[in-house]
Amino acid sequence: MVIPARHIISVHTVTVDDYDLLLRMKAKALDLLKQFGHNVEASRLGFHIPPFNTVNHLHLHVLGGKFKSALRESKYEPGKIYYMELSQLLAKLETKMPTEKR
Repeated sequence: MVIPARHIISVHTVTVDDYDLLLRMKAKALDLLKQFGHNVEASRLGFHIPPFNTVNHLHLHVLGGKFKSALRESKYEPGKIYYMELSQLLAKLETKMPTEKR
């Protein structure tokens, strides 16, 4: 996990002002994946969406490798109502940003 020091409750409270923070979180996640020998292209970066989160502080799940069970994998399945990939959150914020800042 990558956890920001500044308190952000969840993906619902992230604003365009948090965009650069999310990019820094992504960079740290990719560094960690490389450091531990994971294939970055096959990895997942994302967040659980309330009310399906257990901690009310934004934290980025950094998932490299294969899951040992289908149940565990389903917790981090893109496109479900309980999980949002980092790329989805960044794209959502980009639609709210002035064109010159994207």
